[in-house]
Amino acid sequence: MILSNQGIKQALKVGEIPIEPPPEEDQYTTSAVDLFIGSDFRCWDHARLKIKGLKQILNLAEQSFQITATAYLKELALEKDGTFIFPPYTTESMHVLGISRERVNLKLGSRIAARVEGRSSLARLGLLVHLTAPTIHAGFAGNITLEMINHGPFYLQIVPNKTRICQLIFERLESSPEGEISTAFQGQTKPTGTR
Repeated sequence: MILSNQGIKQALKVGEIPIEPPPEEDQYTTSAVDLFIGSDFRCWDHARLKIKGLKQILNLAEQSFQITATAYLKELALEKDGTFIFPPYTTESMHVLGISRERVNLKLGSRIAARVEGRSSLARLGLLVHLTAPTIHAGFAGNITLEMINHGPFYLQIVPNKTRICQLIFERLESSPEGEISTAFQGQTKPTGTR
């Protein structure tokens, strides 16, 4: 069952899904809550990926994202005015990792999971805010990393803490999950999956 705006507010009120900072009234739609983008942006460093002209092959069965991120992600600088300019996608650029301003806690006992989805007004401009990873499992606590690509023709100016970048849709589970969540991203505060 998807929670309505009233259901989300009630879950926040009783502490089932703490969100910090708490959403303002205008962040709610009828069945979701908008989240803002934070100020940390990363992308793959193609200079480090082209070591001695060799292709970097990543074994997906054995890789650890945090190790790969440490080796190949670079922090992207903000403009002088504190904004981030997101260029249209090219082969050499811009699969960008960003992170939500808000920290979300889907308490295990609340029986609530969520999906992060793009906002249609941004998608119509060509902005993807997640790549096949919309599920936020029950028991997760942390900021939400967004895998973003600008497929549109425009350079997009993203304003940290002011651009509503995505929305969360909350769903109540039919029963309590068995065991704790097992994820390397628990407690993350950075797009690298670390604290």
